[in-house]
Amino acid sequence: MTQSIRARYEAAHDEGRPLIGGHRGNPAENPENTMRSFRSAIAAGCDLIECDVHLSSDGRLVVIHDHTLDRTTNGRGLVRDFTAAELRKLDAGEGEQIPLLQEVIELALGKVGLVIEIKQVPPLYQGLEDKLMNMLRQLGAVPECAIVSFNHTAIHQLRKMEPSLQLGILEGARPMHPAKMLREAGADVYSPHWGATDPQLVQEVHGAGGAVAVWPVDDENAVAWCKYCKPDSVFSNRPKEVGPALRN
Repeated sequence: MTQSIRARYEAAHDEGRPLIGGHRGNPAENPENTMRSFRSAIAAGCDLIECDVHLSSDGRLVVIHDHTLDRTTNGRGLVRDFTAAELRKLDAGEGEQIPLLQEVIELALGKVGLVIEIKQVPPLYQGLEDKLMNMLRQLGAVPECAIVSFNHTAIHQLRKMEPSLQLGILEGARPMHPAKMLREAGADVYSPHWGATDPQLVQEVHGAGGAVAVWPVDDENAVAWCKYCKPDSVFSNRPKEVGPALRN
């Protein structure tokens, strides 16, 4: 049965367990942000998968983490300077292609919740939010997806565009008032680095009606800290090992 991403969070909360998210799929065993990596995360039993989105020079939504091609492909230069067709010719690791976002959404629908990070840091991609919302609506994917970003203004803009969409704000440090930041952005999920999380933060966000999603939980120390802090979801580059460790 198809389950909305909000329902996934509510069910996990009721069961007293965190949702497990594949951060860029299952990159411990596959090239990150590729279809093979996402399929592997789903096969490993993840509740959620996470991907990163940029715009190609011809306005297509493409899945890759960095603003540049150099680290994860055999290409060079900025993602934004190439058409989708040119990007698709590159090797994104072990013969994998850079996926189109539509492919990832269609893979996830009915199987896992999909968390889409929009890489809206300067220079900004003009029109990215409109293109993304149009795609989610056309595919009937709004209930099963969440959008997150370090750009809280972009999240606030998306809230005005779609009141029902689950939205999250990313943070690398520990702010004084996370619940206030959540409210100002119009977000549902506060998503910090695991090391910038503590039980008081989780309690404050829960008190404001929000959820806490931490990343990237990849070792024993991070797992132990998450067991202590009790966030609502945990994203890992090693979901096959970390998922069972968190649930034991």
